[in-house]
Amino acid sequence: MQLDPCPRCGRAVDWAERGRRPLWCSQACRRAAYEERRASASGAIAVRVVERDKVTERVGTQLREPTVAECVERVLASPRACREVVNGLTVKAVHGRLDSGAHAATVAAIERLVQTLINSGTRPVR
Repeated sequence: MQLDPCPRCGRAVDWAERGRRPLWCSQACRRAAYEERRASASGAIAVRVVERDKVTERVGTQLREPTVAECVERVLASPRACREVVNGLTVKAVHGRLDSGAHAATVAAIERLVQTLINSGTRPVR
């Protein structure tokens, strides 16, 4: 089973679906990440923090993570969830935490949505 990419090198992390889920793609990446954290603690280098969600879903007797498409489908089916996502993005933008590099595609998608709403004459409900 393929999991999230390795937070250090980006390669796919394989999991035999037994035991603890691995974080690193290899022992070499795990060791290098440890060395980076250790060096960072002493102020020698900076470390990039990578957050991982631990969302799983039970399918029969197996646990599996929902796909991005399944998550999107669930959010789009809920007006409240859609509102929470938009509000969360707004808060990040207001506080300057909507990184232009990592979120460039997200910002472009929001601009397309706003333009579509303007062109269709849809009035926002307040």
